[in-house]
Amino acid sequence: MGRLIYLIGASGVGKDSLLQAARRAHPEWLIAHRYLTRESGVDEGCIALSDAEFAVRREAGLLCLDWHAHNLNYGIGVEVEAWLASGTTVLLNGSRRALPKAQQRFGNALVPVLVIAPADVLRRRLVARGRESPEDIERRLERHREVERELKESFPGLARVDNGGKLSDSLAALTAVIEECSTC
Repeated sequence: MGRLIYLIGASGVGKDSLLQAARRAHPEWLIAHRYLTRESGVDEGCIALSDAEFAVRREAGLLCLDWHAHNLNYGIGVEVEAWLASGTTVLLNGSRRALPKAQQRFGNALVPVLVIAPADVLRRRLVARGRESPEDIERRLERHREVERELKESFPGLARVDNGGKLSDSLAALTAVIEECSTC
């Protein structure tokens, strides 16, 4: 059985950038794309679906994990389970809200990793994205602080990768986490 490296973290922390860097550096790892009900950015690794298309996939059993956040539906295709069964390491931009469902579905194959960055870096990235108002950004940053506290309490040994500096340093930290969990 492979490992599902389940990245979680605040919006703007750079999970998608980290996944793209991992894809380039480690072609032996598979990066799972997400299905979501909005147009995605070029770096997101997502497939945009209408609400109706998403519902059809969910009802047909084509999603092994799905969740609702920010008024959008997100899902992961069942191919992830086949990849894991083949012994492959799979990386995924997951969701804190879906973590309990992911734990139930993937059990010991799941390796949650919290990607973090300082608040000023997050704020700058969110502003540059241009999707949210300044008030919405501040609410996201506050929620990020709450989530970090929650996760620290619920998962005291949760692996963390700081993505506030150079992407190459973040990738090295993520690689170390993956290499460590492959010997578990």
